[in-house]
Amino acid sequence: MLEPFRAMGEPVADEVIQRVFADNEVDSVNRMLRSIQSNVHLVPAEMPDAVEDYLNQTDDWPEWADAEKVRLGQRLFQRYGMQMTLAYFTWSLPCCYSWAKAAKVLTWTGGIDKHVHRRIIETAQFVLDVMAEGGLEPKGFGVRTAQKIRLLHATIRYHLGRDPEWRAAEWGTPANQEDHVATLLTLALVPRVLTQLGLDFTREEEDAYFHCWKVIGHFLGIHPELLPRDLEDAEQLWEAIQRRQVRPSEDGVALTRSLVEYLKMRIPGTMMDGIVVSTMRELCSEAVADAVGLEKADWTRHLMGPMRWMFFLSDEAQDRTNFAAKISASLSRKLLEGLHSSETGGSRVTFQIPRSLQESWNLGG
Repeated sequence: MLEPFRAMGEPVADEVIQRVFADNEVDSVNRMLRSIQSNVHLVPAEMPDAVEDYLNQTDDWPEWADAEKVRLGQRLFQRYGMQMTLAYFTWSLPCCYSWAKAAKVLTWTGGIDKHVHRRIIETAQFVLDVMAEGGLEPKGFGVRTAQKIRLLHATIRYHLGRDPEWRAAEWGTPANQEDHVATLLTLALVPRVLTQLGLDFTREEEDAYFHCWKVIGHFLGIHPELLPRDLEDAEQLWEAIQRRQVRPSEDGVALTRSLVEYLKMRIPGTMMDGIVVSTMRELCSEAVADAVGLEKADWTRHLMGPMRWMFFLSDEAQDRTNFAAKISASLSRKLLEGLHSSETGGSRVTFQIPRSLQESWNLGG
């Protein structure tokens, strides 16, 4: 079932990008795509007609969307977003890098360090935009960011699809549908992963969080037949894709090495540098860790057991995540604050944390 989706792009966005290049209107679209990182304004003025039509025609909720589930999923992120952000850095991204064919796209144009840093910033900005209060409402920041990323993927397909050295028969269409839904699942299944750090979620909460991301998948242009029906379907699809795509690769190793070094830079001092790898090894499967060449964990691996143990001993609901939350929230807070002043390729990047989330997480403006 999955193999045909490796050759499939996204017709709506692909047609827009083809028209943009045919009409020689690339500069204006590039300005919009660069705004993904800062998201200072929703849509730059004077967009080509094809892009304006696309933005107006792809921002409606699907008929099956449940508004209450979406709001519950966003409230869950508001409560546990700091820990979820840590999981995005230490589970979601390494999983993406473990797919040898998908990792090839990320490194194809060179500058691995630059690509990793930009992907971290863009992914974090995207997640915060869609999960903030009101982010998925009509014309919300999250909807617009998803629409921009959909065009960005189409631009990647346009360029790499014309590169004579890109081996589509072996690697698939660049930024294809299987890789898209796999990436979506690394974000939608985070609550399940975080139970390994001592957090606990009801099935209803996990289901609502997944449903929220299913709606986001709709905005990203994932094929309706590929979007999982429910959480159980999503978990089965995830296992199937892992069996198909996790393979050792030089690209995955290089991307992960750069990711680890980047995250270490965001943690003050050097004593706790090992916590990055220890957390990745705790959350990622052995197959993923091996595929990306993750180094062995140092003494900080011994912190993982006490985190689970403290949760096991906690009886009071308000205390259940106390120990794990303090460690993971502290780390993810440092990462988020570091992204405020990140630099990519020598250029300053403005990283915006939505006001509602700043207040929930007690972050400075």
